[in-house]
Amino acid sequence: MKTLEEYYNSGIYNMDQLYQIELGLDDGIDITPYADPVYKCEQMYEIRVGINEGLDVSYYTDHHLDFNQMYQIRLGLEAGYDVSIYATDDFIWSQMEQIRMGYEDGVDVTKYANCHCYTSVMEEIRKGLKNGVDISKYVERKLFANQMREVRYGLEHGIDPDSYAHRKYDYREMEKMRLELEAQKNEK
Repeated sequence: MKTLEEYYNSGIYNMDQLYQIELGLDDGIDITPYADPVYKCEQMYEIRVGINEGLDVSYYTDHHLDFNQMYQIRLGLEAGYDVSIYATDDFIWSQMEQIRMGYEDGVDVTKYANCHCYTSVMEEIRKGLKNGVDISKYVERKLFANQMREVRYGLEHGIDPDSYAHRKYDYREMEKMRLELEAQKNEK
């Protein structure tokens, strides 16, 4: 199909999809990468915008990616990041966002780019790396994000968190232990 009328007459697109096709045709771009009824209109939008910006949309033309995932990949491409590390449907969009934000922060995203890691834990690792501490080894202890935050706070304040970085302690207990260690350190 080459004309908008042919797309309309095909009967295989809904009105929102046809609108994205129309916008692409109006812009004079190659709409082939997204003119597939398998894509929802939001996915078509992300691909169309990427084509308009001259991006390599092949990183996110997988129809298994939802539009939020496509958006995170597109933002990474716009910024010039190596999106190959997260351009897969193994990651949910919020994990992709944490990896992209890690690139923005200039940290080693390989320390936490793991699809089996909760987004909130990835965020704590990213924040730690940004602040000069690496809490990624504590993922092995299967700590929750609020527990990982206490580990990060400890390391950021020069405290060795090994005595309290255990899943058996909830984050409030960990906080109390951390603050006691910080007080002891400050007394010296």
